[in-house]
Amino acid sequence: MHDAYTPIVFQRHCHQLRAVMIDNQPWFVAFDFALMIAATRPYRLTKRIYPHQCRFAVLQHRNGTCEELELVNEAGLYRALYRFGHPEHCALSQWISDEVVPTLHDYYRSPTASPRRVLMTWADQRIAALKWQGEIWIARPDLPRFMAANDDRALRDGPSWRWLP
Repeated sequence: MHDAYTPIVFQRHCHQLRAVMIDNQPWFVAFDFALMIAATRPYRLTKRIYPHQCRFAVLQHRNGTCEELELVNEAGLYRALYRFGHPEHCALSQWISDEVVPTLHDYYRSPTASPRRVLMTWADQRIAALKWQGEIWIARPDLPRFMAANDDRALRDGPSWRWLP
């Protein structure tokens, strides 16, 4: 039997989602995810996905107690989102793929590994960036949002290419 895994707890609205990395793959507590997607019978979520997409593992809580829980891998998570279709699930899927999974990979990554994913706050919006070779790199699709926030008169401090002082 493996040692107990310590989960990372993510919050979305009023629900928690506990996740761990096992063999460099993200796994999520099935019951937490079922509550998050408002499944009518949360304990049956794993019956609706393929058997290789779920497993049992022992999770250790912060107070030191251990609990054996059923986990779902990333593919099973997306399968459940598709199977239990709801308009909110598109935003939930984006949150999982853009924030949860990269955060899990970063958390279990070596501190000296490079490049590293970072989230930057600029003009009240979050922008994903890479920290590599001592510099911050912004993805090309995020650049127009970044530049537009800088050119907004209420948000800028100095002169801009659109407005001269």
